[in-house]
Amino acid sequence: MVLKKGKRKLIYNETVFYWYVRKKPEGIPRIHILSEDKQINLELSPFDTELPVTPEEIKKKLKRYFDKNKI
Repeated sequence: MVLKKGKRKLIYNETVFYWYVRKKPEGIPRIHILSEDKQINLELSPFDTELPVTPEEIKKKLKRYFDKNKI
């Protein structure tokens, strides 16, 4: 079970994911994506730090991850 406070929920390929954006101590923002069962735990950089991160962008990142790993 993932702690949901401060995270956004997204359903992709019938799997529940939670995602959030946090800045590293160096000030670099990172996108964190977790599956509800914690089998998938991704930490990615956003394409453009000036634009807000949207659910559509998260879905694109998940699609790239699944296409790359053929899960």
